[in-house]
Amino acid sequence: MKKNYFAILGSILLSNFLSSQQGNANINNSNVSRETLFMRFGYKSVIDTQGSPYLYQDYKKARIANNQSLVDMRYNAYKDEIDIVNKGQNMTIYKRPEYSPIHIIDSDETIYLLDFPYKGKTISGYLFEVKKYDSFTVLMKISKSYEEGKYAQDSFDRDKQNSYSDLPDVFYIQKNTGEITEMPGTKKNLIKMFPDKKNKIEQMVKENKIDTRKLEVISQVLMALS
Repeated sequence: MKKNYFAILGSILLSNFLSSQQGNANINNSNVSRETLFMRFGYKSVIDTQGSPYLYQDYKKARIANNQSLVDMRYNAYKDEIDIVNKGQNMTIYKRPEYSPIHIIDSDETIYLLDFPYKGKTISGYLFEVKKYDSFTVLMKISKSYEEGKYAQDSFDRDKQNSYSDLPDVFYIQKNTGEITEMPGTKKNLIKMFPDKKNKIEQMVKENKIDTRKLEVISQVLMALS
């Protein structure tokens, strides 16, 4: 009998508490959602994050510039930064010429700190070497974007994860003079960049029936320029 009494009493108290919470929400003209209820009790769930800002999740052995000793490093493609482990501490290295190039040992990749055009302005950032030819080098900018998640607003909704996503790679041509230009997306602009290779470019495009509007296909044409 006592158990039933306390169960009934507890049910009444809980019902009154929830009613008062709903009443307060109506008085404040605010929507009642899972997020606002969590906040009232001092609790907020953690939104998961999908993906990673890093090109490789794990640190890789690398050689920085002419330093003979190897360091553990990884590239933050979202912030365009190089993180290393120095004396057991994680740190980001300064963007300075003396810390370039960076050679990742196991993947045999080379990263250069350079000034180059990007989205209408000149920036100082990291470019990966794709292929080195006699008169020019093909470089690539690797980037990621970040989208912030959000909490579900009602019981019919669900939390949206934070997420990192790969952005399209941007390709560049660096001539031996040091000039860096974004890779042309058309045959016309490619010939403008290499006027002395005009006949060779046109022949390459014609023989392979290449759609010069596709950037990834243009990179094949560059082989004809080597």
